[in-house]
Amino acid sequence: MRRIRFYLLTLLAIAWLLVLLSYFIVQTAFGAKFVSEQLSKLSPYTISIGHVHHSFSNVYEVVLDDVVISDGQQQIANIPKMVIGLDKHELWQFNHFSYVTVIDGILADSKIKHYDFSTDTLKFINSTITVSINNNEDKILFKQVNGGIKSYSSSSLNNAQFDFTSNEVLINEVAIKSVIVQGFHRDNITYLTNLGGNIENGFFVSKLKILADKSWDIEQLKLSNIHLQSQTDDFWEKYISYLPKFSLRQLSIFESSIQLPSFLVEKGNLEVKNICFDNGWYFDESSLVFNADNVVWLDNLFSSVLLQLNLNDNNIEIEKAIATWNKGNVNLTGSWHDSTLQLEQVTIASVIYQLPQHLEQLVLPTQFSRIEITQLSILPSLLINVDANYPFAFTNFEALGSDIVIVKDKYLGFDAGNLFFKAERGSIIGIEINYPDLTLKYDSQQHALLNFSSLINKGVVEIKAKLNANQTEFTSFQLGAANIPSSLLKDWKLVNYDPESTNYTVNLVGKIAPFSLAGTIQVNAINHFLQSDN
Repeated sequence: MRRIRFYLLTLLAIAWLLVLLSYFIVQTAFGAKFVSEQLSKLSPYTISIGHVHHSFSNVYEVVLDDVVISDGQQQIANIPKMVIGLDKHELWQFNHFSYVTVIDGILADSKIKHYDFSTDTLKFINSTITVSINNNEDKILFKQVNGGIKSYSSSSLNNAQFDFTSNEVLINEVAIKSVIVQGFHRDNITYLTNLGGNIENGFFVSKLKILADKSWDIEQLKLSNIHLQSQTDDFWEKYISYLPKFSLRQLSIFESSIQLPSFLVEKGNLEVKNICFDNGWYFDESSLVFNADNVVWLDNLFSSVLLQLNLNDNNIEIEKAIATWNKGNVNLTGSWHDSTLQLEQVTIASVIYQLPQHLEQLVLPTQFSRIEITQLSILPSLLINVDANYPFAFTNFEALGSDIVIVKDKYLGFDAGNLFFKAERGSIIGIEINYPDLTLKYDSQQHALLNFSSLINKGVVEIKAKLNANQTEFTSFQLGAANIPSSLLKDWKLVNYDPESTNYTVNLVGKIAPFSLAGTIQVNAINHFLQSDN
């Protein structure tokens, strides 16, 4: 019996010695290499471990140094230090851990998700994580990640809770600083209860859900002090393909600006409710309120802008639009539908407006292919045209109009409606005039009819004209002058002829731009026949 006992004690001692020897060997470089080889055989990855540490003060914790995981084509993880808390209830399995802490790690998510493991807590300390999106065509880079995920499983995120920060996130070279992500996953829905970060000198915060079909239900998105610049007007088109299907209940933008080649907003504020995106924008009982210190659009500066819209399907109702423009005020209401802007009321007051050069060549965006005005009111203003071919100016210029079409097929013009304007004084090609007035309307064949009158010195001039349908020619042009030198005809570039009279009547027809008119001039009951210069 003593011999048997001796043998048993000897075997136990040898076994214990082997355990201790294995314990210490594992913590050597050789042992770490052996463990790496065994783990590589048990997984689809190549695993390299630089060193293994263990302390009896924390029996269920293992520390690994210089862990590198690769799939033969690329490196998936490079972790200088990893702390693993073993599950004391299932000590000899390697699919579930009490906790895993990654310190200073660099991880890519490309294929690591195929390895099925779980942990009560997955924690990151000062780590870098790359996430692929859009079928690996684009990547999101998280730098200096701190925080973690509770109840993490690589096969399912159900019941997971996450709370981490990132010093910087890069999305296609767009940098977001000091990012915070908090939320949880339940029933195939990811709830982001707090998502925020800094962009440029501003910041954003958001609250949303990512649904099972990968669409986003955004409860709110707030941005403040965002400043966006681009060298192209269509810069956003390259980002549209990245946007998922989403619905946005509330968007708030404060004290932000945007600068594009043909569009500028300074210190803008925006509040939008109930909008959707699915390869295009959709509105369902949506609303928009916008104000800004300055807006530049089509080379026009608008200040103190206020815009209130209601949006539904493809119809936009303009409840209010107010702005300071050319040292005066503009106030309008209306609607937009199918590239047509229908303005119910337009009021312009105290503006100093200079007509742009080559106005007839100005082409508006397709969204404004047609613009109609039901009621137009222009209160005393100054209208100037500096075109050398036909300069004019009108002081205390006023106008009333109804059912006007001022844009057709994206080009400015006057294609329908009634318009009356008057001024206190003015000048046409250097000729001073007083109390000019003009009436413009259309007959049943949609031909424009003009009636103009004005005082010139101690005389009066009256003009009645009719234009063809294309508004390129006068089909009739009648001018009557009393006590006005006939040199006016040459001064206003109507005809190159001066009968040297102060009372005369002119009947002409011909092209408008430039004038090429022919007809008769009657002086003292004598008709003088004129040929056009062209």
